[in-house]
Amino acid sequence: MKDSSTSQDSGRTAPVDWRRNLTTLFVVSILLGLGGAVYEVSLPLFLKRAGLTWMNMGWIYSIAAIVTFVVRIGLGAWSDRVGRKVIYVGSLIVTGAATLLTPFFPTIGMQTVLKSVTDPTSKVREAMHSVLLYECWPGKFKRVFSKTRGLELVFHFVGLLIVAWILTRLALRGVAAPHTAFLIAAAAMFIVSGFILGAWFREGPRHVPDRPAVTWRNFIRLHLTPPMWVLTISIFVFTASVTISHCFVLQLFFQEKYGASDADIFAIGAWHRLVPGLTLLFLGHWFHKHMRTWLMVFLISEGIFMAAPGFIPAGGGGLVVGSVVVPMLWVSVGIWLMHDFLGMGLWLPMQQELLQRYSRPDARGEDMSLSTALGALGGVPAPFIAGWLRQLETVPPELALNLPFIVSGIGTALSALILIALPRDSDG
Repeated sequence: MKDSSTSQDSGRTAPVDWRRNLTTLFVVSILLGLGGAVYEVSLPLFLKRAGLTWMNMGWIYSIAAIVTFVVRIGLGAWSDRVGRKVIYVGSLIVTGAATLLTPFFPTIGMQTVLKSVTDPTSKVREAMHSVLLYECWPGKFKRVFSKTRGLELVFHFVGLLIVAWILTRLALRGVAAPHTAFLIAAAAMFIVSGFILGAWFREGPRHVPDRPAVTWRNFIRLHLTPPMWVLTISIFVFTASVTISHCFVLQLFFQEKYGASDADIFAIGAWHRLVPGLTLLFLGHWFHKHMRTWLMVFLISEGIFMAAPGFIPAGGGGLVVGSVVVPMLWVSVGIWLMHDFLGMGLWLPMQQELLQRYSRPDARGEDMSLSTALGALGGVPAPFIAGWLRQLETVPPELALNLPFIVSGIGTALSALILIALPRDSDG
């Protein structure tokens, strides 16, 4: 790895210190970890307190997913012209601004608008992060991606654990959860990380052929290689499936089925981030061969454990382990967390490397954004499906509450079967 190079940054030639760049991305990952998870967990609880129903939230999350699809394609193509850094920095600051406004406009209309800003910009940021890493460190992509993404998830855990501790202390005093303060704190983390990335990161020189300016055609062109289409279809099915149980449903399911408190929900969210974070940090870069096979194995494993809480009863007093009685909430959560340990933390680096491998070198930003945007369309119907399943009147209420998790797990496992169509060299 070279320690220095030259780059055209804001029209000036400057040396590129790759060590400083990597350190900057680690710092940004830490801040995003602290802020991102707090936002994701706080928002559904804030919306519920504001009086919004499951179906209201379904509208908010689904409309945001549609907007995300359009924005990701256009900004991905634009990044091929202007560079990754400016898109990365802009997405962080815009995400922070929209998050800052979220607690002050608790109506379904404004929440839809603000969610339609935070979702696209955060997803664009994820795409730019992956592309930046691949272009800066192609030979070490899986290792660097695993470390930065794992670090982000570990600090998701730290942030949520801090919030859970605060909520526990407040509950002892009879004080309600201050979700407004949590959202403002998350916004600050996003904005600060944007300024840090803008000030410290130096983008390397880009050697791509001249291309025409971005037009509206960039938002509707569907140019992908055949392997990219296979991966994209799999991502679509996976996203639709996992979103059914991971949008607003995740927090409300454990509260309504097992009586979890707000502090419990933040603790669950903390473990939900720590487990895949640790596997990404220490195991995610181990799989260099048979990537398609391992990707399929871990997707199926994830689906099995994701569906498990739908079959675990809420009553019974708990599980006796020696002299300790473990409440059924934590029995269910413990089994469910295995979908993180034997799931995303292991397959995500392999999926990302295959996406980079099958992207066109001169249009990697466009291809990555288009593929992930098309895949993310699975998140459009998913919140509606979750709300519809929960409110089904033709099944017992107890089964209706469990259906989102059961359907989510089955769909996640099915997304693995699509990958059989990948070329043989994907197992190399």
